[in-house]
Amino acid sequence: MDIARLVTSLNEAKLAGFNYYERRRGRYQLIAPILHEDGDMVDIYLQDSPLGEGFVRVCDFGLTLMRLSYTYDISTSSRKRIFESILINNGVGNEDGNLYLDSSIDMLYESILQFAGCAQKVCNMRYWSREVVRSAFYDDLNDYVATDLTRFEPLADQFPIPEYPISVDWSLTHNAHNFYVFGVRGNDKAKNVAIALLEFQKARLPFISLVVHEDMEDLGKRERFYLTSNADVQYPALNEFRERVTSDLGRFTGATA
Repeated sequence: MDIARLVTSLNEAKLAGFNYYERRRGRYQLIAPILHEDGDMVDIYLQDSPLGEGFVRVCDFGLTLMRLSYTYDISTSSRKRIFESILINNGVGNEDGNLYLDSSIDMLYESILQFAGCAQKVCNMRYWSREVVRSAFYDDLNDYVATDLTRFEPLADQFPIPEYPISVDWSLTHNAHNFYVFGVRGNDKAKNVAIALLEFQKARLPFISLVVHEDMEDLGKRERFYLTSNADVQYPALNEFRERVTSDLGRFTGATA
């Protein structure tokens, strides 16, 4: 890396408060007044770019994802899509966890700001608007059932009463017992599930209902009452469903699940 030319580029861009420190040979940490919301400096490093002369790689050596992992899990497919969309929209690549952006030296100032903004967005994924985060609930539930509960022969979107328009999100089978799983986000879905459970009970279907809430506390008093009156088991949040469902299936059927 032509550090002299790099310094000239930084100076010409009038980056007040910017500096650099060579942490390892050929790897320079940028010391810049670009901060996360808790006051920690955004991790930005500069090194030679594989694009060759006249380019520099702006990267983080995996520190952004490490920071995110302390408070937010992006292992599910829906959250991975959100993460990948942030990178794509900001022109940032991902190489085994190392976020990077290759910049011409002439555009280094702009690239540093672009990269830093992307790192801040990644670290703030857990604070995205509630609706965006909520959109992952059904995907997360589906991912879990389809991948972790395969031994219970999961079937999606089942209609126990063919002429009845409301479906069961997932049907599970264990020891000759049927379990109907419903994901509930919001009052409208809660009302539909409560009504469906009444209809299934009137039809004398042999099943045990498992209602998984995104956040049970968000429901209205009336919706919670109707579900509590008609559902066999309710899980206040998805994490509780993950932790308890296997043992609950065994408990209801008298067989190890």
